[in-house]
Amino acid sequence: PLSTAPAPPPAFAGVPLKYISLVTLAVQNAALAVLMHYSRISAQPSRAYSAAAAVLATELLKGAISLAIAFTRVDVPYSRVPDATSRLVRSPLYPPTFLARCRVLGKEVFRPDCWKLSIPAILYVIQNNLQFVAASNLDAATFQVTYQMKILTTAAFSVLLLRKKLTSLKWFALIFLAVGVAIVQLQASGSSSHGGNAESSMVPFKGFLAVVAACFTSGLAGVYFEMVLKNSSGDLWIRNVQLSLFSLLPALAPIVLSGQRPAGRIVVPSFTNLFANFTVAAWATVATQVLGGLVTALVIKYADNIMKGFATSLSIVLSFLLSVALFNIRITLTFLVGATVVLVATWLYSQPDS
Repeated sequence: PLSTAPAPPPAFAGVPLKYISLVTLAVQNAALAVLMHYSRISAQPSRAYSAAAAVLATELLKGAISLAIAFTRVDVPYSRVPDATSRLVRSPLYPPTFLARCRVLGKEVFRPDCWKLSIPAILYVIQNNLQFVAASNLDAATFQVTYQMKILTTAAFSVLLLRKKLTSLKWFALIFLAVGVAIVQLQASGSSSHGGNAESSMVPFKGFLAVVAACFTSGLAGVYFEMVLKNSSGDLWIRNVQLSLFSLLPALAPIVLSGQRPAGRIVVPSFTNLFANFTVAAWATVATQVLGGLVTALVIKYADNIMKGFATSLSIVLSFLLSVALFNIRITLTFLVGATVVLVATWLYSQPDS
């Protein structure tokens, strides 16, 4: 009889892709929190780089990479050709084949329902800008823990928009999560910064409000994006390209509106100065954000909720350890209790329904 053994899971160098993608996502989340905070507080506010420019650069790079990957995945119907030239015709760099791929890709990207991606695209741009505000006013560990409220907002929008049913354990985990975040915020608001430069001008309450708003936009955008994916066909990388395209206009808006207005006219800022004050840390922040957007696609495809919960918990621990080592933050009992509560709540919420 023929063997019916299941196919082995996708792997790289013998390691399953789901583990590679989740560990990468955990490290990326921790590194992003630390890099974003450091890049914002390492210089005086007057010498800080433009957060809006960083968001625009992220969308441009993420869109370009997604477009390149989508281009390689396009199926082109080949005409019958002699065997001697079939390899040449099937090469993506062969001019007729290249043009055919471009036409097919263009039809996929600008399909009639592509406008549905405009709503999550705008929300994601707002979320990314709010993250910079939060990172400028909260230490990396506090920001990372508080940002886990996006689990709560995502669950709420899933119940409202997707009509999902949550078990009693998940509701308990969400309440536990809110309590843990509240404990961490008590610690953040009760401590004062003793750092120099821009660190002394951090406003924890402003950072907390930015995180709350970012969690709401993240939850709504994520649930709406899930609705689009479930109710229509299309490659995930094509959807990423559409997201980046619709993100360009809202990403450009704050840059254009930040220009001076002499005599009632709006002066568009010079794009030669768009990336002024961009340091190595600023570009590293942009690169880490781009990596997160690409790794998330792999996590959606290969990982389950339990593994994603583990990756989230690992990222919190890593960002906390990095913050202690790099920024000399004080380890308080209040923070440890709050962070532990958030970790337990994240683990409980990721458990499968019985």
